[in-house]
Amino acid sequence: MTLWPVVGAVLPQAMGIALSPLPMICIVLVLMSSGPIRAGLSFFAGWAVALAIAIGLVVMLTDAVAEEGSEGARDGVDIVQLAIGVVFAVLAVRYWRKRPRPGEPPPRPAIVDKITTLSAPALMLTGAGAALANVKNLPLVIGAGTQIGGSPLSVGEQVTAAALFVLAASLTVLLPLLAVVIAGPRRSAPALSSLEQWLLANLNTILVILLAVLSTVLIGQGLDLFR
Repeated sequence: MTLWPVVGAVLPQAMGIALSPLPMICIVLVLMSSGPIRAGLSFFAGWAVALAIAIGLVVMLTDAVAEEGSEGARDGVDIVQLAIGVVFAVLAVRYWRKRPRPGEPPPRPAIVDKITTLSAPALMLTGAGAALANVKNLPLVIGAGTQIGGSPLSVGEQVTAAALFVLAASLTVLLPLLAVVIAGPRRSAPALSSLEQWLLANLNTILVILLAVLSTVLIGQGLDLFR
């Protein structure tokens, strides 16, 4: 198997992380604070480094196991995919049942009211937590890491695949930051404010749709176990 099929196989997991609404809300709020570029860079650094370390560790561990037997490693990857897919299906049902009733205001995450007051080191830790201390993101990192580590790629190709995974998973954190750098904080503020309000209003709906789609994709990939 060459590099690009492996990258294509882990893109759904990367986009599942990228489309998480809570990190998007966090980066939008950070970019609306005083000193938005420095604060945004701190949050992004914590986010990207945490993802890179996590995916790297999973790839190394899976690669070590794969050397013992490629067929067993392949079955292990399929089992992980199936398990994560089932967990996401359960979570989708849970979030659907917890959705706000008509006329009821959507829940407001506690971090929303605190993040603009954090220092640069605290923002780095918050970025790392947003990346990994999440009921959805860590299983996606594990699923992608097992696919990369269980593939017959060279070490250099595995590093490239992991780096592309981190980049894709970081797009929705990185792109708003780049937009503020290019357009300036003042010109970006109205668009960021509108995006924040929309994300907060549709938080549960986004999560339900995202988890349902990821569950379908991962279960479909994991069914290769019964080949």
